[in-house]
Amino acid sequence: MSVIVFNSDGSVKSLNMPGKQLDGEKIPGDLDSWDYMGTDPNEILRYSYDILSQRSTTLYHNHPPVKAAINKHTDYAIGQGLVFNSQPDWKILGITPEAAEEWGNRFQKLIHYVSELLNFYEKQSVLFRTSLIMGDSLLLFDRNTPPDGLPFDVIETGGDQIDSKKTGTTLGVYTDAFVRRQALSLNDQKVYFKDENSNDQNVIQFYLKDMARQVRGYPLSYGIVAAAKNNDRWWDATLARVVLETAIFGSSSGELGGEQDTHKQIKKLSDSQKQQSGTTGNDITQDTSTQNILPLTLLSYRGNRDIKFTTLQTPSNNFQAFQSCYLEIVGMGTKTPPEVFLSKYSTSFTAHKGAFNDFIVTYMSERKTFVKSVNKVVTEEIAKYLFMSGLIEMPHPAFFSNPIIRAATLAGNYLGPVPGHINPLQEVKAKIEAVDNAFMLRSDAAAHYGNDFENIISDWQRQKKMFENKSDEEKNNILKKEIEDEDEKEDEEKE
Repeated sequence: MSVIVFNSDGSVKSLNMPGKQLDGEKIPGDLDSWDYMGTDPNEILRYSYDILSQRSTTLYHNHPPVKAAINKHTDYAIGQGLVFNSQPDWKILGITPEAAEEWGNRFQKLIHYVSELLNFYEKQSVLFRTSLIMGDSLLLFDRNTPPDGLPFDVIETGGDQIDSKKTGTTLGVYTDAFVRRQALSLNDQKVYFKDENSNDQNVIQFYLKDMARQVRGYPLSYGIVAAAKNNDRWWDATLARVVLETAIFGSSSGELGGEQDTHKQIKKLSDSQKQQSGTTGNDITQDTSTQNILPLTLLSYRGNRDIKFTTLQTPSNNFQAFQSCYLEIVGMGTKTPPEVFLSKYSTSFTAHKGAFNDFIVTYMSERKTFVKSVNKVVTEEIAKYLFMSGLIEMPHPAFFSNPIIRAATLAGNYLGPVPGHINPLQEVKAKIEAVDNAFMLRSDAAAHYGNDFENIISDWQRQKKMFENKSDEEKNNILKKEIEDEDEKEDEEKE
């Protein structure tokens, strides 16, 4: 590639730089001073992972934009915990759809009760939030001192329990030749993810993976650590300027002499303070006793002298523009639209919906990662306990020996918080039109609200039969109650 250079003396020079511009340089040598850490996603954090995790944790606790972003991700992705909705694959298991539905209803209820006993719903939120704050989080399985009647307990903790400096590991993680995680270094011990003999789960490590071969997570605020620090400096400078701009200074027109001289009056006050404190010295500016002069000390002016005061100023308007720009940087760094972590949306439906749609794509992706890494693993461990204790029968005898049968048995989805409506009537009508014109399935519309269509339709049919069997008076009372509830809801929205 040739580069044409126009010199200041009017001469033109051609430089041949074959392939040089392919690395992004505009001018030869532009990027020679660009420091880089290589292509290993773990190398950049090898010597600073612990302190980076600590800084990000501190940032979460004392920097509102970061805390708001992390809490929004957690509230929408996990909320109060994801609930398992069993949908066994009856075709693979070789049973009828009716049998699969009946078994799935009993199975998901048992999963729910065990999750309640383990307090697993609350621990899900803690695990997810901790991983965003520190980079990764751990769920430890305690099989030595479990709750009464259960085979294990689950204990949530932070990734700081991993010894990232352990020799022979990558940031405290043991890997094989293909960079597949095998074990963690915890309390100076090599803890395998699964027990080699019983195949029981020992520990779960959850983090959001951004790059190939990455074995530890990056804190969500990692991209704005330096920006947050600089933002603090801007706040300090702005506050200092506010103090100066809101202070009133007065000056006298003309020179004063005798007792009217302010310098002499201050010196007299200083001398008085020195006598009381027993100090000596003539230099007022260097004498520490002048610091003891009380504020609001009155200085007298006599004669025909005017005092001019400076005008009270307002802080610079540039601060708001700078802060708005900084919040946009925080949004980009934390994958959170500023409208979301500020909870401050445009009155325009299109703008509101557009901003939130971007966030929905992000937190739904994070939810799926959490389900695969954490929920499915815990569900499998609970299922093993349910089958072995005889609380529910296995739909297929090859559950323990065949991974495909195991996956078909544990098939289902995990329901979590839904974004709700911005304009309920408009959005519901749009889905009805899409379903009626075959642009989307009824199951797709149900999924937008975090529901499974097959379960909804079976419940709906059952409730419809119950309603049809009621007397006319009972039907009228039910319909009247629904109308009253809708009227109350409309009145509340108007208020």
